[in-house]
Amino acid sequence: MAKQILFLSTLLMTSVASAMTLQYLGETFLKTGMQFKSTNVGGLSAIVWTDNTLYSLSDDKGKAGEPRFYEFDLTIDKKTVGITPRAVHFITGIPDQAGKKQGLDPEGFVKLPGGDILISSEGNNDSKPREMPRIFRAGPSGAWKSDLPLADKYLPEATGQQKKGIQGNAAFESLTSFDGGRIVFATTESALQQDVIADHEAEGDWIRIIKYENKNQAGYQAVAEYPYRIEAFRDAQTGKELFRGVSEILAISETKLLVLERGVRIFSKTVWSNTVAIYLVDLAKASDVSGLQKLADGKFTGATKTKLLDFELDLTKERPGKAVQNFEALAWGPVLADGRKSLLVMADNNFSKKEITELLVFAVEGE
Repeated sequence: MAKQILFLSTLLMTSVASAMTLQYLGETFLKTGMQFKSTNVGGLSAIVWTDNTLYSLSDDKGKAGEPRFYEFDLTIDKKTVGITPRAVHFITGIPDQAGKKQGLDPEGFVKLPGGDILISSEGNNDSKPREMPRIFRAGPSGAWKSDLPLADKYLPEATGQQKKGIQGNAAFESLTSFDGGRIVFATTESALQQDVIADHEAEGDWIRIIKYENKNQAGYQAVAEYPYRIEAFRDAQTGKELFRGVSEILAISETKLLVLERGVRIFSKTVWSNTVAIYLVDLAKASDVSGLQKLADGKFTGATKTKLLDFELDLTKERPGKAVQNFEALAWGPVLADGRKSLLVMADNNFSKKEITELLVFAVEGE
């Protein structure tokens, strides 16, 4: 009996010790309209920390400049955080579609060990014909090399009524890698057109997390799709939530991810704020739904999720009086002075004077 109690006690202690926690350390911001090498530093929707450099992708669709990504110097000294731009690279060479130059809405970013990068773009459903979403590989300076394969279920019809594929401005927001780029995960912000459920506000839509594996000469190939359920809309005394989607994912292992959900809460016709939460997600027991053109056509088990941090509720003491910004980016940061891993969370200011580019730093324990 004593041995059983000791075993259960040890098991419980191990479980508690491995649970992930996020401790707020500090933050910094960039002024909206900040200029660097004749570019407007804004719309920063994805980040990667590697080789003592913070890379950040701008989702500029051409209003403030050409698609691009930046290199920043990052400093974290106890609770003091600073970022300074040091280089900018432009994304070039995207192939035409039916003789028409393709625009980009770049949202996801991965830096591969050899120097190449992966970028995801949402496409444009308002264009005629529609510009397709894409995930592509580029050289270190941003020159296009090749596209990763996307199943037909993700692609909307080029023209006419849309019955399948990504929803407008809700496509591939999220991209992350694991094991030196051997594994890449990508997901859409909202459900595919054919997967939208009738009461998604009350129940939460299902999206698909694509798992790619690098097959050497064959390149990246999709090997599975896992269903993940977005949280139902949550109204509060401060306002009604009108939208909720996944704005970023970050790999912990081959089966575990951090998922950043971001929504919009409306107070009045002209006043709104963001709802943001980070979840720990496990794909280990989730079904592979890659064979389902429409999720409603089959039975499946979704990924499990545990909320780690709610920006509206859990950071009021650490950030008193500060509005929740449009957080869209996650990255593992440098090891802190005390040996803990850091997590970086960045907000996209949408090139708006009413919004701010913020970078928050958290100390990570567990997992």
